[in-house]
Amino acid sequence: MNGVSCSQNTNVPSSQENYKRIIRWIGWLVITVAALVILSWVFDIEAGKRLLPAFQSMKFNTALCFLICGLILQRISMPVRAAGQDPVVAFLAVFILLISGMTLLEYGIGWQLGIDELVVEDPETPPEEWPGRMSAATALCFSVIGAGWLATVLTARYAALALQALALLVILFSGSALIGYAFGVHKFKLVVFSTMALHTSLLLVLCGACMLFARPDESLMRSAASSYIGGRTLRRLMPFIIVTPVLTGWLSMQGVMAEYYSTAFGFALSSLASILVLGFVGWRGADALNREEERFRTTIDSSPVATVMIDDSGTIQMANRLAHSLFRYPAGQLLGQSVEQLVPDRARQGHVGYRNDYQRNPEQRMMGAGRDLFALRLDGTEFPAEIALNPVQTAGGRHVLAAIVDITERVEAKRKILRLNRIHKVLSGINTLIVRVESCEALYEEATRITVEEGDLPAALIVQQDKETGRCDILYAYATEERLQDRRLSNFEINTVRECLNNHRVVIRSDLAERCDSVDCEGLAGHGVRALGAFPLTAGDSAQGIALVLYRDEPFSFDEVEMKLLHEVAGDIAFAIDNLEKSRQLEYLTHFDSVTALPNRLLLADRLQQALFQADSQQGVLCILYVNIDRFKQINDSLGHAGGDDVLREVAKRIGYCIGKGDTISRWGGDEFIVLLPGQRAAEVSDIAKNIVGELHSVIVMKDGRELFVSCSMGIAEYPRSGKNMDAVINSARSAMATIKAQGGNDYQHFDPVSDDTRGDGLALETSLRHALRENQFQLHYQQQIEIASGQVVGLEALLRWQHPTEGMIAPDRFIPLAEKTGLIVPIGEWVLREACRQGAAGPGLKMAVNLSARQFHQKNLVGVIQQILKETGMQPANLELEITESALLYDVESAIETMTELAGLGLSISLDDFGTGYSSLSYLKRFPIDTLKIDKSFIAEVTTDSGSRVIVNTIIAMAHALELKVVAEGVETEEQLVLLYDRGCDQAQGYLFARPLPYDEAINAGRS
Repeated sequence: MNGVSCSQNTNVPSSQENYKRIIRWIGWLVITVAALVILSWVFDIEAGKRLLPAFQSMKFNTALCFLICGLILQRISMPVRAAGQDPVVAFLAVFILLISGMTLLEYGIGWQLGIDELVVEDPETPPEEWPGRMSAATALCFSVIGAGWLATVLTARYAALALQALALLVILFSGSALIGYAFGVHKFKLVVFSTMALHTSLLLVLCGACMLFARPDESLMRSAASSYIGGRTLRRLMPFIIVTPVLTGWLSMQGVMAEYYSTAFGFALSSLASILVLGFVGWRGADALNREEERFRTTIDSSPVATVMIDDSGTIQMANRLAHSLFRYPAGQLLGQSVEQLVPDRARQGHVGYRNDYQRNPEQRMMGAGRDLFALRLDGTEFPAEIALNPVQTAGGRHVLAAIVDITERVEAKRKILRLNRIHKVLSGINTLIVRVESCEALYEEATRITVEEGDLPAALIVQQDKETGRCDILYAYATEERLQDRRLSNFEINTVRECLNNHRVVIRSDLAERCDSVDCEGLAGHGVRALGAFPLTAGDSAQGIALVLYRDEPFSFDEVEMKLLHEVAGDIAFAIDNLEKSRQLEYLTHFDSVTALPNRLLLADRLQQALFQADSQQGVLCILYVNIDRFKQINDSLGHAGGDDVLREVAKRIGYCIGKGDTISRWGGDEFIVLLPGQRAAEVSDIAKNIVGELHSVIVMKDGRELFVSCSMGIAEYPRSGKNMDAVINSARSAMATIKAQGGNDYQHFDPVSDDTRGDGLALETSLRHALRENQFQLHYQQQIEIASGQVVGLEALLRWQHPTEGMIAPDRFIPLAEKTGLIVPIGEWVLREACRQGAAGPGLKMAVNLSARQFHQKNLVGVIQQILKETGMQPANLELEITESALLYDVESAIETMTELAGLGLSISLDDFGTGYSSLSYLKRFPIDTLKIDKSFIAEVTTDSGSRVIVNTIIAMAHALELKVVAEGVETEEQLVLLYDRGCDQAQGYLFARPLPYDEAINAGRS
């Protein structure tokens, strides 16, 4: 069979080389003999007779033709040469034809053309046989040889057949002469050939054999030279076939000549010998064929694929064991069956037509290329098959050898790969989706669509389950058919989703046909659904569980590898849901307050900006109501932050009762709310403010049963009268709120732009204040402290001044509170103390009084800082007096006493500033390690006009002296005030009566004068 390799034909190329080697050797033999004959004819006939007995029987032309034949044999035996299409071979063949043809022409017409002695004269031929030329049989053989080689050169259609047929003719003629010599016949003359010398006939047999060997793999020699068993058997028997008839014929002739038996008996013996030879050859051939067929069947039977051999009628003539196993037939039962029995009913008619077409054009091919083939087993089951067809020529005629492979696993693997590729496309689509999707609704819609279209699924659902009620609702459905998309969930599906979400795991129903035990499940199967899977998309503790439900039209189609990808798909969708929910929450937290669920500052600013734009475009107005809860810090301290949050929620709810649907209430921050009232004037908003005050008069009952009354301070500002932009309107409302809060709260106040003193831009002032310290814009002025009894200057009080580069001198009451609020008072106060000590250390030894703010006083490292300043400046501690206000001591009395004691331990003095304006207890006063009391200027200003102030001043002086403290009166501006203080025994005084605050040098000089 074509294309089949076995151990006998693996060396075919080497066999061809062997034939070429034989041709080359014979060629050399022919050339050698011919050359010797030619040389003998040309140079020395006698020497030739000694070397080659009876050589003269081979004429010169015969030797010349043999020489040319030898050259042709050498030419075709070259490794790179073929037996045809060689111009040299063609030329030599024509030369042989010319010589032999002219010789035959001489014999035919009886003429003497002189071709016989063209080169040398023949003195050896007797006169009665002259002229000496090659015999007619020899010339005929050479003509056949020349024609055969010339046919191969002309590349005729049957060139190989012509060459080998002519070669057999040469062998027949020359072999007959050779066998004649074996039987003692030396001269004979027949119609087709005449006398032929022994060596000539032998060489012609060899030349004819070489013509056969020239193309061993073509035409007549194909079977003889084949590496298969037929060729091998023939080659082994060939010597027996040739020698045995000749030998038995010769022995029979010898018996007849010896008169052992008659001539007829001798012929009978020869015939018997021929019969024996032919019988032996037939037996050996049959044995070889039987063994080859047995080997063939054994090979087919052990083939790894199912193989059957079918004849022209479509009947199975041979089937191996695997074929019986594949089609589930008992051993031997396939033989004699029609091949159509192995084809499903729906394809039999088409298969008959296909088989008939194949028989008309048999070739090696794959059956069903480009279409699916299915084979039928004995039990009626089908399987996908792949069939390879090979035409086979046997002794019984033409057959078809079919190899059948069950490709169920391959088809299933291909199907799985296809499904996995589709799931990969789904995964890729989902990953792309979750990057750009902006809502859960869009996510559900696109995710189900991508899953169905890219995953080749019949349907996909997003189902939500309420964990409390167990109710399952379809959030979104996408299906290839409308009947699947518009249907309701069956109980079977609901139970599957519940199991999935309650246990938070994937649930697969692989074969609905087996699991269906209810009508609704059967209805699901009626829609073509054979398997379904539910995948959780939300966390197990979520109140609203969401699941992805996928449907398949094949049972057991959710395999392990695919499930991993589907897990990723569900995980990506779950991630997207979680991310969208977090984005929604973030969006909510960005615009709404988490405690009260009211719009926050950002959302209010957006709505207020829109309201301002609308008011401008319509030349309208709007109002805002700035609400602050009174004493909320006390509420937080008492109830805790959780209780404070409850109060905020209740206040927000009650304010909401008092406003309309088009109004906006927002939590501005802390305990503050802002109500936006578009289209309403300030007068109209007064009624709303009154309603809010009235609504809050009702008691608030807390969760623990405690009752609480809450009040609010409210400021009202109208746009555009109270401000030209959003910030200005809000600040105006806040300013009005602060005003009413300072008056006790629990009321509302309209913003009055005429009476409101905003004192500039506080933020700009703070920025300038921070630059002032770094750029040395602060200055110290000093006010003299006079001993009343002697009138001498005994001390100076350092007072801070700010020389602004653009606004000039800024009053302390403008920036000192801001410095206290921002904390800048600490570095500023440290600069004041250092600068005062530096200048005081260089002065005449006067007492230097420096104010300490409350923040400074409560610094943990205050004592260390002062000690370091004293050391750096060289200031004597006895000349330094620190002034501390009463309010600074009330924050933590015990800690204050401890700090003051440490300061007194440094050797400096401490005075209590603004005495009489605070709320200090007299019991603490005796514990404070102070040296001086300073009476606040508010009492001094009215001491001569108000009896109450006079009594207070007298009491303070008497009490201080009783405690052995000095008394300094601040703000003395008239002689009457000074006289009264002198009469009451006040120790020192300071004020404009003596001098205004001056720079250090001026203050020193003024004191001397």
